Amino acid sequence: MKKLFSLILSLAFVFAGLAFSPANAQAPQVPQGKKMGQVFEKRLNLTEKQKEKAKTIHQKGQAQMKPVMQQIGQKHKEIFAIKKDETLTETQKQEKIKPIADQLKELNKQAAEIRKQNSKEFEKILNKKQKAELEKMKAEGRARFEKNHPPRKPQEMFGAPGFWKQKPLFPPVQTQPMPKPPVEEK
Repeated sequence: MKKLFSLILSLAFVFAGLAFSPANAQAPQVPQGKKMGQVFEKRLNLTEKQKEKAKTIHQKGQAQMKPVMQQIGQKHKEIFAIKKDETLTETQKQEKIKPIADQLKELNKQAAEIRKQNSKEFEKILNKKQKAELEKMKAEGRARFEKNHPPRKPQEMFGAPGFWKQKPLFPPVQTQPMPKPPVEEK
């Protein structure tokens, strides 16, 4: 019994040592954005000159996007504050939120336009082979997105088609009339 216990104990120490050995230590984690940039550069086989141009395009895009994103964040905070205001009725809240939501739509359009413009600038520095590879990468990304995000059914809520035709929570039970008891004649 003592031999079995000592064997189990020694194996536990060996496996614990292997689990924490430097061979199993993970490599330092690269931030996600930098990792994606490296994958991008490698798959597109960018030259050093192209990498520098891409970096300046990226920095220019970030500078253009920063004020727009700050405004978007501010508008979200305003909407949140209105929703939390207990002195307003629901209709008053909706009336205050509507113009802010319209402004948000415009800001999101601006952000999308900046992204599209930066994408076009980046594509200008690519050769035909690299553009073909980029299109392939885009198609793979779309396919991966569609795989991970299947289309949803329209929700059965206010404003959704068929809202007024909702199924009852408990469907009516079909009952048959009770048979009348036989009457005995005297």
